[in-house]
Amino acid sequence: MNLNSEQLQILRHMLGIDVDDTPNPREYRDYYCANRDDPMLWEMANLGVVERYASDRYYDWYRTTDAGKAAARASQRAMLLPKPKRIYLRWLSISDVCPDLTFRDFLTQPEYAETRRAA
Repeated sequence: MNLNSEQLQILRHMLGIDVDDTPNPREYRDYYCANRDDPMLWEMANLGVVERYASDRYYDWYRTTDAGKAAARASQRAMLLPKPKRIYLRWLSISDVCPDLTFRDFLTQPEYAETRRAA
């Protein structure tokens, strides 16, 4: 299936995984509201990655199909930073509130083990 970057962004947004930088983000929604007869969503429906489940005079509501979910998940994983960079970014965010925490301490102290593992 050939989806462009805008279509993949819509799919990730529909599932709520467009801003999460973890390898297995929690999908907390599955819908998208678009203007009535939006050409991008019609094309995605023809590709079989979304389906329209409701509409009114002004808007159409869509949800992902199994193929759409698989494409969104794969594109989200492809965008991830490498694990060492994600760990470093976690340290940077923690060091804002713990300025005395060195990167070495973050890497070696057991109280940060779960944070490192989840990065």
